[in-house]
Amino acid sequence: MSRKVFRDAVHDMISLHRELDHPATEPSEWGDALLLELIDTPELQRLRRIRQLGPASRVYPSAEHSRFSHAVGTMHLAKRILSTLPVCDQPLMDQETLLAVKVAALFHDVGHGPYSHVFEHLMPGIESHEVWGWRILSHQGPARRAIKKHCLRLQIDFDGFYEKLHTVWGHNSSQEGERTLGSQVISSQLDADRMDYLLRDAYFTGVSYGHYDLEWLLHSLRIQKVEGTPRLCVDLTKGPVALESYVTSRDHMYRQVYDHKTVRAFEALLIHIFQLLVWIFQEEGGWPPGMSPPLLRFLNDLHHGRQPQLADYLALDDTVLDYCFGQWADATPQTPGQGELRWKCRLFRDRSPVYRRIFWRIPDMGGLGEQLAFGFQQTRSEKGVVSKLTPGPVEKRSCSTVIHDPTIAEAIDLFFRKRANDPIQVTDPDGTTRKVPLGLLVYVDRLDRSPYAHLQYTPGRSDPVYVVSGDQKVLPAEQVSGLINFLGKSHRRQARVFVDPRAESSILALVQQELKQWV
Repeated sequence: MSRKVFRDAVHDMISLHRELDHPATEPSEWGDALLLELIDTPELQRLRRIRQLGPASRVYPSAEHSRFSHAVGTMHLAKRILSTLPVCDQPLMDQETLLAVKVAALFHDVGHGPYSHVFEHLMPGIESHEVWGWRILSHQGPARRAIKKHCLRLQIDFDGFYEKLHTVWGHNSSQEGERTLGSQVISSQLDADRMDYLLRDAYFTGVSYGHYDLEWLLHSLRIQKVEGTPRLCVDLTKGPVALESYVTSRDHMYRQVYDHKTVRAFEALLIHIFQLLVWIFQEEGGWPPGMSPPLLRFLNDLHHGRQPQLADYLALDDTVLDYCFGQWADATPQTPGQGELRWKCRLFRDRSPVYRRIFWRIPDMGGLGEQLAFGFQQTRSEKGVVSKLTPGPVEKRSCSTVIHDPTIAEAIDLFFRKRANDPIQVTDPDGTTRKVPLGLLVYVDRLDRSPYAHLQYTPGRSDPVYVVSGDQKVLPAEQVSGLINFLGKSHRRQARVFVDPRAESSILALVQQELKQWV
């Protein structure tokens, strides 16, 4: 038996059957040779050049891990989930569907653009990575050719396999049974994707918040039917603490890593750089020199309302953007727009100085703004488990850079959007002055987070995590766990206002004049 082994920082050894002479006999390994060939396709190798956490490495120096390692890790966990569940002892999944789940797990993030999630927000019209991912997987390229080759080897129908892959990917949500169960392994509140990225991101950022008991959680997985549909469940007699720590770790990672103030500041700067590119094109008659050809064609298509070419999208990665930023940071500007672009690219490349945040004096919503788990109490009543949050002493107003009141956040956001074209004079460190639109100097960053989608379920996307109680009842986790119920209700709605450091005093003066009730 010949195997290919990958050493991984999170999962130690990831093993795939080479299937040199014949297909593997174990259902979870059947078709592994296809996965090995897909790993070496240009589409997947491109993920080596896209950081998993975007610009977070500017805050966490070791967070240089790539989407590629996460893709392989997700595939590995999907295999482990499938091998743990009794999917082959029941008429739930055939071998083709098991293979489709593994392929979908490996390719689930193949559609990400440079700097990962933030790329989807750089300009209007950029489609989600899920849409781009399926476009990449279904086009006539190396990945599709590899799948066709191995369908012949495994003696399965190519078109039928792609239909199953399409369903597992989440595009045929009306399909039920085996395929719905397969898509749960890839995209749900208890999926291989989250199980991997929480551990991987915690490891490479050096924090301890994202750790949970993966082994016991996998050991606790079960399949039970809910309203006639097979669902991935957790046996509460085995893993109540493992499930709660999994949900809690996601909450902690968002608070401490993904939504870190400086990480969000660099994402705001990235968005400003691309908004500035559009402004230069519109106001100065063309794109700035130094832009790579694929990015130039991509932006041209977006600007003219056309769907960008797949070849151009696949040519974009972190190295391409970093090259362009370096060109613009070192260029001699010929126009005011190019001078502003040089400044912003130097901020991003050299990490100094970072965007600042405005302090506000706003009512703290009764002490529940941050909705931390401290003070959480669990009690029982006739209705079952009840969550209660006991806040500490409350001040009428507090000075903070975080706005918790969504109504006030909307008003502040609207104020800056209405004044977005107002010219603000800025001065570079070398003494150069220019006027820049306010919208390119200030960014209102609004968040709405919850570690568990409580009472906001969308069929096929965010169903509850089901648990099996001691008396074999299948219930949503929030009906059994007070902690998960609390975290599901604890939506963290907040906003921060980031400003370019050169314009800080001017924007503060404007805010104190127009929004003085909140500063």
